[in-house]
Amino acid sequence: MKLIGKTLTLAAAVVCTASLMASKTMAEPVQLTTLEWPPYVNSDGSGTSTDRVIEILSGAGIETTVQVFPWNRAVNLAAKDPAWLGVYPEYYSEADDADKGGDRCLYSKSFGTSPVGFAQRIDAPITWSDHADLTSYTIGVVSGYLNEARFDAMVANGELQTQEVTADDANLKKVAAGRIDAAVIDREVMAHLLADMPALAERLEFNPVPLAEHGLHICFENSDAGRALRDQFNAAF
Repeated sequence: MKLIGKTLTLAAAVVCTASLMASKTMAEPVQLTTLEWPPYVNSDGSGTSTDRVIEILSGAGIETTVQVFPWNRAVNLAAKDPAWLGVYPEYYSEADDADKGGDRCLYSKSFGTSPVGFAQRIDAPITWSDHADLTSYTIGVVSGYLNEARFDAMVANGELQTQEVTADDANLKKVAAGRIDAAVIDREVMAHLLADMPALAERLEFNPVPLAEHGLHICFENSDAGRALRDQFNAAF
């Protein structure tokens, strides 16, 4: 009986230690990457998307820290560095979706929306109702951004005349200066940027024909840890 008691005591100690270790691991904050893309994400990581992501993960009992990087680096870190378990806010791409045969990441449910269209000059608006109409224009895009499936395919095939920049504000300046006819941009991002650029705001407007309205997602690392976190995030809605 004494031997059994000692064995049970030892087993209980092992279980307790394992439980404490698990609790410690679970208590470590989850790290996500993001980009500066106000009003969704500001330079310090705050913003409407960050608020919503942290709110949902907090509902699942998960503490979260975020860090702002240039977009392409944010994507690569979340895909390849185990220290970072996801990147947001992302548009959905079936080609990247590990659940659909892709290999980059696992998409969460949509936690918000992004209305996408074209910035244009008020005195020289573009006119389009079909993608083929866009072949008449030179259009600014941001390097590394998904825009809309058919538009991006036409860019890749050389059917559209585009110029790349690294940030949305550069595109707005080029449109205002007449160096390009229009630029792909999120409507809320455009409004936010123009609030600090009154001279440009007097010359630019958002084209009334939408290109797309995207859901915003976290793209979780394609790993067991990423999948577990994605499932916890989705269940917390």
